[in-house]
Amino acid sequence: MPTDRPEATLAPLTVTVERTAIVAQHGPVGARHGWMVLHGLDQRAAAFLAPWTRISGQKARRVLAPEGLSRHILDTKTDATGACWTTIPDRPIDMEDTYRWLDAAAERLDAEAGDGARVLLGFSQGSIMAARWVIQRDRVWDAVLIWGGAIPRGVDPHALAARSKTGRVELVVGDRDQFATPERRAQMKAALSAAGVPVNVRTFPGGHRLDDGTLEALAAELEGAAEFEGAADTIRR
Repeated sequence: MPTDRPEATLAPLTVTVERTAIVAQHGPVGARHGWMVLHGLDQRAAAFLAPWTRISGQKARRVLAPEGLSRHILDTKTDATGACWTTIPDRPIDMEDTYRWLDAAAERLDAEAGDGARVLLGFSQGSIMAARWVIQRDRVWDAVLIWGGAIPRGVDPHALAARSKTGRVELVVGDRDQFATPERRAQMKAALSAAGVPVNVRTFPGGHRLDDGTLEALAAELEGAAEFEGAADTIRR
C-alpha cells in the first residue's frame, strides 16, 4: 500500500580517492635543519609560514608547512578561505587521511633537509593533530612543540614525551592566550607532573599567536644542540 512517509536514510558510504594536497615551503632545499609546522584552525599554510621568514638562520633551515585537507570559505564577500585538520563528526576519516598526508610530508622533509635538527611544531588545532599523529609513529624528533594548544584526549603524555629527544612535553604559550589561561596551564602542568611526565612550559608576552622572538630562541637552541651533537659524533668517529 502506498505511503507518503520518506524511506529511511541509508548509512553513507566511504570511497578512497587520490587527491592533491598543499605544502607551503620556506628555506633552501639541502639546508642543514628541517622543520615541519602545522597551522591552526582557519589558517592557510603559506600565511602561517610568515614568522619563519623573519627570523635568522633561514639559509640553514628548510621549513615545510603541510596544509589541512579540509578548506572552507571564511568570508563570502572576499572569498577568503581557511583550512582545518579535522571535524568532530568525521574525525576517524579525517585522521586517517591526514596521517598519510603527514607521513608523506615528513618523508619529503627528510629528502630535502640535511642531517641537522628535525622539529615538529603544531599551533592551536595543528598542535592537536601533531600530538595525535606523532605518537602513532616510531619517529623521534629533536623536539615536538605544542604551541598554543593542549594535549588532546586519548594521547598518552608519556608517549608524546618519548617522541622528542628532549624527553619532555614541550609547551609554548602566550601569557595572555585566551584559550590557555594561567589556570588551565597550571592545571595541565600539575597533571603532567603528577603522572611523572617531564614538562617544559615556555611563555611569551602575547595572546593566541606565534611569536618571532620565542621562535628564534627555540630555533637557536634546538638547531644549536643538533650542531653540537653532530660535532660530537664526528669527534667520536
